[in-house]
Amino acid sequence: MAINLFNSAWRCSLWSALLLSTTSGCWAQGPQTPPCGKLVVQQDAWVEGLHFKRGIYRIHTFGISCDKLLGEHGIFDQFLHQDQNTPLPKPWKYLSDAIGFPKFVAASGVGFRVQWLSD
Repeated sequence: MAINLFNSAWRCSLWSALLLSTTSGCWAQGPQTPPCGKLVVQQDAWVEGLHFKRGIYRIHTFGISCDKLLGEHGIFDQFLHQDQNTPLPKPWKYLSDAIGFPKFVAASGVGFRVQWLSD
């Protein structure tokens, strides 16, 4: 009986270790820095087919400063004020396959994520 219990406990430990090792890479993806703060979008906007409704958003960046991204002449402000049929300025791309909040990238390791918070 003790041997079966040991084998069972050992198998559980092994599966737990395997599960943690396969999921730990998922947690490392995306922004690893504090958010740039909250951004108020004053009016509804469309960017790459995404509806950004009027409200409060949290912005996370990676590989780009918050100053370049936010503000009246920041990159995200430019995105919000262009015509909805206008493609993003090069080299920016929307990651349509990204899981979770909308993500935009300019290069490997350079981009940002936009999280809607409230109206």
